[in-house]
Amino acid sequence: MQFISTRIMFPLQDLGSIILAYREAEASLQIFNELMKKEPEYRPEDPVEIGDIEKLNFDKVSFRYKKADHDAIEDLSFRVKRGETIAFVGPSGCGKSTLVKLLVGLYTPTSGTIYYDDIPAKDIRYNRMRRQLGFVTQDTQLFSGTIRENLQFVNPEATDEQINEALRKASATEMIRSSPLGLDTMLGEGGKMVSGGEKQRLAIARALVRKPNILIFDEATSALDSITEEEITGTLKEISSGKQQITLMIAHRLSTIMHADRIYVLEKGKIIEEGTHFTLLDKKGLYYAMWRQQIGERKTVPVV
Repeated sequence: MQFISTRIMFPLQDLGSIILAYREAEASLQIFNELMKKEPEYRPEDPVEIGDIEKLNFDKVSFRYKKADHDAIEDLSFRVKRGETIAFVGPSGCGKSTLVKLLVGLYTPTSGTIYYDDIPAKDIRYNRMRRQLGFVTQDTQLFSGTIRENLQFVNPEATDEQINEALRKASATEMIRSSPLGLDTMLGEGGKMVSGGEKQRLAIARALVRKPNILIFDEATSALDSITEEEITGTLKEISSGKQQITLMIAHRLSTIMHADRIYVLEKGKIIEEGTHFTLLDKKGLYYAMWRQQIGERKTVPVV
C-alpha cells in the first residue's frame, strides 16, 4: 500500500503543477489576444524617408483621452533644434507624461501636427524615428546579465570602446574600475547588484550607446536621494553642454533643469510660462512659486 500510494501521490502533485501552469498561460494568452485585436498602428502607404533629426516642432498640438471631458494637452506649440536643451515642468497631471508619449508616437494628436525636420508625423514611419531616440525614465529597466550585455541591448554592434565612452559621459566609469570583471560584471535581475544612482548612470550610458539625435529624460532623478540627484544632475549638464543632440527633460525637481536653454511651465495641459530659469524667477509666476516651495526661502535670524 505504501508503494502504491507513493506511485499515486507524485503524479497527482505533478497534475496540480500542470493545472497551475495552464491557468497562468491561459491568463497570458487572453491578454495577448486582447492586444492582437487592437487596431494596428497607422502606417503611411508612401512614407517620407527621414534622416538624422535636426529639428522638432509641435504645432498647436492637442490630445484628449477617451471618455475624458477635457484635453490632457491643449494647443501646445514649441520648437527645438539640435544642440538645444529644453525642459517641461509643472504640477502633477499637467500633461508632461502625455507630451512624451505624443513625441515617441504612442499617442496620436487629437488636433495639430508634430513635425520632425519639417515632416509631419503622419507621413513618416515611427520605427525609423524611434531608432533615433534615447529614453531615460524614472524606473530603470536592467536585465540579468553583464554591463556589456545591458548596454548592447540597444546597439548590439557597439564596441567596448563605444561602451566605455558612453560610460565616461554618464560618469559611470568608477563602477567599472571598482570591479575586477569590468564590463563583464553581473548586474542581477533588475540591476539588484547596483545602487539606484548607478542604475540611473547605466541607463544614461545605454541611451548614449544608441547615439540618439533626441535624448529624453523623463523624471530621471525623482526617485533618488539629494546627493545622488546632484551627481546625476551634473552628468546631465555635461551631456547637454556637448550640444550633440536635442535634449528634452521632464522634471518635478527644478534644480535638475536649471541649465536648460528654455523651460516651459505647464498647467492643465497649456504652456503658461516660458523662459530660462532666472527669467522665470523674475516673472514671479507659477515657476517661482514651485521654486520657493522646493528650495525654500532662507531667512536670517537676528542675533540677540
